[in-house]
Amino acid sequence: MNMSPTERLILSNQYEILAKLNPEKTAFYQRAQTIIERGYCLQLLELEKSFGHLTKETCQEVIDTLEMHHALAVSWDNLTPVDQAEFTPGRFKFHGYSRSQEHELADYVCFLLEVDKRFPEVDCPCEELSSDIAMRDKYQRMLAIWRECPRHYKLSVQELRKIINA
Repeated sequence: MNMSPTERLILSNQYEILAKLNPEKTAFYQRAQTIIERGYCLQLLELEKSFGHLTKETCQEVIDTLEMHHALAVSWDNLTPVDQAEFTPGRFKFHGYSRSQEHELADYVCFLLEVDKRFPEVDCPCEELSSDIAMRDKYQRMLAIWRECPRHYKLSVQELRKIINA
């Protein structure tokens, strides 16, 4: 993180104010203030990590993943009872991203659900939307197949099977 002396002074003052406004986090803010004031490069990188960064493409991928899960649920609802019996409804549920391995993606999903109020069909509280394993690779494989389907919201049994087994 490259900052001018003026930017470092401003940020140091902000940490000082935050320490006074949030007494329960005083130690954290004082540590951050010291790092900024003294320019400890290694620890500056540590502070920078808390800001996060998702590219436009990654954001769109997460949105597409949520949209795909909505399309899977709609398509399953449109199947005949005989065809529906082949699947359990939970197979089409969005399980989120791993909080331990994909926290930025999980945070973005929470932003979309709770702040932007998108995807109301995901009726699970954000704190419960966390997979035990990393899911991004799986979702990317599913998206690749879903994007090839001609009718995203009228998927056939074969298309549903291919997507969920990706």
